[in-house]
Amino acid sequence: MGDETRDLPALDAFLNAALREDMLADARFDANGLHVPTEQGDLVVPVAARAGFRTRFGAGLGLAGRPCTVENALSLLAAPFGAVFAARVLDSLRAVRRAPAMTSQDDPARWNFRQAEAAMKYGHPCHPNPRSRDEMSVRDARRFAPEFGAEFALTWLAAPRDMVSATDGALARLSRLAKADGAPDCDAGLIRLPIHPWQAGVEAHRIAAAGASVIGDGRGGWQATSSMRSLHGWHADVMPKMSLSLRLTNSTRILQPREMRRGADLARLLDGPVGQQLRARFPQMHILREADHAALTDGRDIIPETLISLRDNPFRDPASPGPLMLGSLCETVPGGRSAMSRLIARRDARDWFRRFLQVGIAPLLELRATHGLLFGAHQQNMLVGLDHARMPNAIWLRDCQGTGHIDSFHAALARHCPDLGRDAENVVTAELGDALLTYYVVVNGVLHLMSTLALDGLADEDDLLRDWRDALIAARRDSRGERVLYDKLIEGEALPCKGNFRTSCRGVNEADGGGDGQLASFLTLPNPILTLQRSDA
Repeated sequence: MGDETRDLPALDAFLNAALREDMLADARFDANGLHVPTEQGDLVVPVAARAGFRTRFGAGLGLAGRPCTVENALSLLAAPFGAVFAARVLDSLRAVRRAPAMTSQDDPARWNFRQAEAAMKYGHPCHPNPRSRDEMSVRDARRFAPEFGAEFALTWLAAPRDMVSATDGALARLSRLAKADGAPDCDAGLIRLPIHPWQAGVEAHRIAAAGASVIGDGRGGWQATSSMRSLHGWHADVMPKMSLSLRLTNSTRILQPREMRRGADLARLLDGPVGQQLRARFPQMHILREADHAALTDGRDIIPETLISLRDNPFRDPASPGPLMLGSLCETVPGGRSAMSRLIARRDARDWFRRFLQVGIAPLLELRATHGLLFGAHQQNMLVGLDHARMPNAIWLRDCQGTGHIDSFHAALARHCPDLGRDAENVVTAELGDALLTYYVVVNGVLHLMSTLALDGLADEDDLLRDWRDALIAARRDSRGERVLYDKLIEGEALPCKGNFRTSCRGVNEADGGGDGQLASFLTLPNPILTLQRSDA
């Protein structure tokens, strides 16, 4: 694979984000590709394929009539937005280059859980710097970044009990984890607590300040999931999600107490009547709970840099296929097509899409309608199970820090979960909740999948839009709850969308914002259903 072809995922992600947010002045498409005026002349980027919400670009860039590399193009395009932003764009490009090459031959239906996580090599498809990793060296990235699929050992700490804050269930689960992981022994009266090995190095002073000490490594066999800070071991019944003191794309990945509260609240809801109703109505939907957490304290407050959340791990057999992360299925081989094109044939694409809407999307929309529950189930948090015919038959949702609920449903939910939402900062208005759900589930999930199928030539995009419209109309008709979000998705003029380009340019730490104070920039996209209906009229 040539250097230019290898760099195409970084170029695609940057340009698609910039075009979506109208950040390239006077950019235009013609028969030769995308033309972007720059201070050094017209940059021309060939187009491999176009869909309604995304473009797949090709090799052979030109600048003022001369050949231009992807790195030079990104340097030129990013420079006007500031030195820090430009450095992150180029850092992301170099991470894309270092990623192990994707193969166009392997069969996604045979991927196990870990292989599906590692298959996402290049990150978000509409982001100017989807693989930027401030503070992490190249050597550490090769050891800990998910795309390399490397295994490593957990670091174990020992701390006095009065310097550890933990939920009631966390201590028992940590004890089981320590046994399964072969954690070193410690003196009686001390609590063993795992920490990411990278974090143990950069936060050594905070560990010491809490009266804790490093007692050694466990058995190994851990691998990062796609988020990097959540780890998977075949030998453990939990996936520890840990703070990392580094900035990945828009956010510093230090867990916060409010996020831990969200996981505990959701677990309590799932253990009660609400969970019983959900399982009875949507048996194909599985939620990976994060009920328990622990951290070191400074004697009074927890130390967020040492927080660990314990996520359920039902994926214990490396010989079992799936489930498959949606983001991995939609990621494109540089200069080629996505893994989805190896999973399904053209004749099956619309059937696959309709089944996905039924299995994965319908429950999320109806949970909002009937219970006001909001899941940030974007393409990286949505795992798809397949039946013997390679069709979707189950879905797993993860990342409870992205959950919340609408304020008008609060009283009904709180009857089953006293103190629901207190200190969690995730009780929001219907307007904000619907905007967030629309972005994460619809724009980032449904429309991204739709574009992938169209760009790969597996289905006509207008046909997929008709399927999406028909699914929404049927869901609205059969809904047992509020229909306001269905109305917006079917009849609204615009769809809310997070502006990753503007958010990254501003340099804010997106993780600082609670549910009612999103720090990310948002914009609106035209609703493609209305565009389709007008063309059909």
